[in-house]
Amino acid sequence: MAITCGVCAGSNYYNQPLIYAMAKSLGVTVEQSAVTIVISQFAYALGLIVLIPLGDKYSKRKIIISLMVICGLAQICISFSQQLWSLYFFTFIATTFSIASQVLIPFISSIVESEKMSEIIGTLMSGLFLGILLARSYAGIITTIADWHLVYLSSGLLIILLAVVMYFKLPVPAASNQNLKLMQIYKSMFSIAMHSPQLIRRSCVGATAFASMILALSTMAFVLANPPYAFSELYIGFFGFVGAAGVFATKWAGKQIDQAKEKLVAVLGCALLIVQWLMLYFAQHSLMAYVFGLLCGYSALSMIHVLNQSLILRSADETRSRQHSIYMFIYFMGAAVGSMAGLYAWYHWGWTGCCIVGLAFSLMTVFFEVLDRKHMQASAV
Repeated sequence: MAITCGVCAGSNYYNQPLIYAMAKSLGVTVEQSAVTIVISQFAYALGLIVLIPLGDKYSKRKIIISLMVICGLAQICISFSQQLWSLYFFTFIATTFSIASQVLIPFISSIVESEKMSEIIGTLMSGLFLGILLARSYAGIITTIADWHLVYLSSGLLIILLAVVMYFKLPVPAASNQNLKLMQIYKSMFSIAMHSPQLIRRSCVGATAFASMILALSTMAFVLANPPYAFSELYIGFFGFVGAAGVFATKWAGKQIDQAKEKLVAVLGCALLIVQWLMLYFAQHSLMAYVFGLLCGYSALSMIHVLNQSLILRSADETRSRQHSIYMFIYFMGAAVGSMAGLYAWYHWGWTGCCIVGLAFSLMTVFFEVLDRKHMQASAV
């Protein structure tokens, strides 16, 4: 299941190290191919808000399998893209339906013992983050050996194969609430959001943290493909391995949260998020500073994300899928804003501008974390 989470989520990040290869292959500018990064984030956010809530009415098992099949087929179509419009269109379809991992996480959390929930979420999130990290490395290696089209062809086939595995491995859930009408589900999400202030606060913590990290990742190719480094897609892809620390941070955070050490996880995550940009400022002069900055960012985002999901899903009931959908929608809207802000800052103010905007997102994360902490302490009195 952790592998499935990783492959589905990671498939959204193949394009980040490939924008130069795509531009050359399709005969377009790098700026035009880089739009696929923004499309991926917005499409994923759309899938989160539209498709995940269906898990409160229909069988999550069937939803997971259906999403994986459609995503896999769309990625195969991307592999045959020879024009920019088809790349955009099938990228949109593939990423909209690549949210199977975000249905799988609340599904598994609903059938496990509560005292083990954070650790299991941490395990699934480890697989998810590892998939995201290895996706960039895999894309860079395959593109260097063969062609970027093969990246999507192989990924699409793998996702369809995993859908078959999930068909046989996932448990058949208890009957869902069939009395819920479809529009009733979507309307209720506004009520849930309005009456769940902690859900919104934790969503803002996650969104700003993800915006900070995705800004660094969406500009990775610009930093590394230009002087003084001038790395190829292969070497840029290898930087995905840098984030392996995030996988360890995810499992560590899950165990700490199960031991009621949420504050430790929050403080350390916020601190690393700020250190990230202090180090990344020197990225164009020191590769070690760049690597260390990415390590801090990956670890921080892993800790904060596991903390958020644990706090939200811990108190969720029959609205589990809808609460998770609201959180993940806001979370990935933060990623979309972060990727757009990164592209805009790079072309207008260069790397210094990117660092200032990234640090601003990190400080916003601290603000929302402190705000939520105060409300939690006040409600505990």
